[in-house]
Amino acid sequence: MKGLGQVFKAVTSAMIGIGKKEDLIKDFERSEKQGPWPYIIVGLIMTIVFIVIVMTVVKFAIAT
Repeated sequence: MKGLGQVFKAVTSAMIGIGKKEDLIKDFERSEKQGPWPYIIVGLIMTIVFIVIVMTVVKFAIAT
């Protein structure tokens, strides 16, 4: 579970646009070992969740 937490943290940092260079280096090293798929899957899931949240907020804003 620690690995998934690290992937989630890396993807969140990338989506927000913040992060440390040391973490970036660790992420690249980890992706060389695990492959890019954990990052791709978590990134797609987080993007879908973000879009659903934005759509829900807009629906509520339009309804009121």
